[in-house]
Amino acid sequence: MAQSGTARFGTHRRRWLLALTALAVAFAPVPSPAAVQAAPAAKPKPRISLPKDESPHDVKNEWWYFTGHLSGRDAKGVKHSYGYELTFFRHGLGLFPRASTYWAHFAVTDLNRRTFEYDSRTTVQADVLPGKGGYDIRLLGWHLAGRNGKSKISASSKQAGFGLSLDLRSLVPAALHGKGGIIPFGAMGSSSYYSQTRVKTSGTIVDHGRKIKVTGQSWFDHQWGDFTPTVAGWDWFSVQLSNHTEYMVYVFRDSLGKAVHAIGTVVRANGTTVAIPRRRMGLKRLGTWTSPATRHTYASGWRLRVPGGHLIITPRLRDQELASSLGKYWEGACAVRGVINGEQVRGLGYTELLPPYPQT
Repeated sequence: MAQSGTARFGTHRRRWLLALTALAVAFAPVPSPAAVQAAPAAKPKPRISLPKDESPHDVKNEWWYFTGHLSGRDAKGVKHSYGYELTFFRHGLGLFPRASTYWAHFAVTDLNRRTFEYDSRTTVQADVLPGKGGYDIRLLGWHLAGRNGKSKISASSKQAGFGLSLDLRSLVPAALHGKGGIIPFGAMGSSSYYSQTRVKTSGTIVDHGRKIKVTGQSWFDHQWGDFTPTVAGWDWFSVQLSNHTEYMVYVFRDSLGKAVHAIGTVVRANGTTVAIPRRRMGLKRLGTWTSPATRHTYASGWRLRVPGGHLIITPRLRDQELASSLGKYWEGACAVRGVINGEQVRGLGYTELLPPYPQT
């Protein structure tokens, strides 16, 4: 698989999240009453405000993340189906907005050929802050621009054999995860995080020289904060059901692969959101897949317990691993079926798996 550029440090996606913070809290020193009285009250992190908070922030870590499902017909009338990922990451160098490290991943799952191709790029460049909010980020020929739920994205890679140019429009308000879009990570810090979970998408894919008009649906994530990356891994799931209900669930793992924390959100058909209590979520892997490139074994197929029922999530292609100088992780298009409140449901999703995992 193709890649371009080198990174100053390894990362993979977003959610540099979490866990193991309970120990830090448990062994923290207890301050004296006088110290408590003298200590200034901590300023609460402001709630997310859009479109202002669509722009880059003066923080250590940030990403804008598009994934989706597209289909169209070529000049001969043959139907083509794809999954795609276009993600931009930013690491603050303490020179905001004059300079930050940016890197990006572009990947296409070709469901006709049963192939997965990807590319990556990185550079140091100035942060662009549009005057009316939103984002407009260019990275070595790749581009993300958006405001108020309307976006344009483009990327191309000769090495991967694909290019895309898409127009996107969110059909429901942004889903603010946690409390007002703020997710606490204990001693690790905190993160701001929102998603556009139902995004109508149209445009073109250039498939090995053939230009194909496509339509479909996408999911957009934006997350940022001064949280500290750890060696922990995670499982992240986005689910888009045909009844217009969406789910975001991710489960965080410690350095031994043990699940230590989970966060989830349900987006109803009307766009309103409900947080899923951890006690009402459960995840069971249904199989494994071992990468021929890295020899790493990933979970492959899951049973996700959610309020009212369960979802069976199945990769549409088993090999959707990105393995480059920026690190290795599995990010792939999935099919979804299940039972919620006694009714059969179906849909599509994207899943991200970042090691480590228990290897048994």
